[in-house]
Amino acid sequence: MRLLLALLCLLLLAVPPGHSQSLPLDSQGKVNFYEVVRADSLRAGTLYAHAKHWLHRYGYALSTADSAAGRLVATQALAMYDRGYLTKRLHGKVRYQLTLEVKDGRYRLQFSDFVFDYYHEDRAYHWVPTGKAKPLEDALAAGWQKLWQSHQHDTLLGITTLQAELKTAMLAASKPTTQPLPPRSANW
Repeated sequence: MRLLLALLCLLLLAVPPGHSQSLPLDSQGKVNFYEVVRADSLRAGTLYAHAKHWLHRYGYALSTADSAAGRLVATQALAMYDRGYLTKRLHGKVRYQLTLEVKDGRYRLQFSDFVFDYYHEDRAYHWVPTGKAKPLEDALAAGWQKLWQSHQHDTLLGITTLQAELKTAMLAASKPTTQPLPPRSANW
C-alpha cells in the first residue's frame, strides 16, 4: 500500500500544472519575455561577443548583427509534441524572435513574436509546415484546448531555461589566453 501511495505522489508531482504560471503579456496583449541584466565588470564588446557566440552555438538565424550599436536580432523555433513520453509526434513549432542589446555593464534581452506553426507528415514521412499559424497568446483552441495549454506551458519552460542559459553564458568570465612556452633545450 505504501508503495502504491508513493507511486501516486510521484505521478502527481510529475504532471505539469494547468494554470500555475501564465505567459507574460505586453501592453498590446502579445507574449513577450523581457529582462535587463546587470553585468558590472563587462564591457559592451565582450558582452556582444558572448551573445553572438551563444546564438551561433544554439543555432539561431541572425537577421541583424550591428556591433557598433550592440544589437543582435535572431530567430529560432521550439518543437512541440502531441503524444506521450515514448511515442512523441511533432505537432508544430513555436517560432520566436530574440533581440539582444548590449551596453557597458548591462544587456537587455527580449523574446517576442511567438507564433505556433502547424506541422503534418507528408507522403514521404517527413514533417513539413502546413502553412497555418496561430499566435501563442490566443487563449482558446477548439478541440485541442488541453494540448494548446501544454504547448503554452512548454514554451514558458523552454524560454525560461534559455534565459538562464544565456545569462550564464553572458556573465561567464573570459579565460585569459596563455602564451605557449618556448621549447626546452638540452642546455637549460
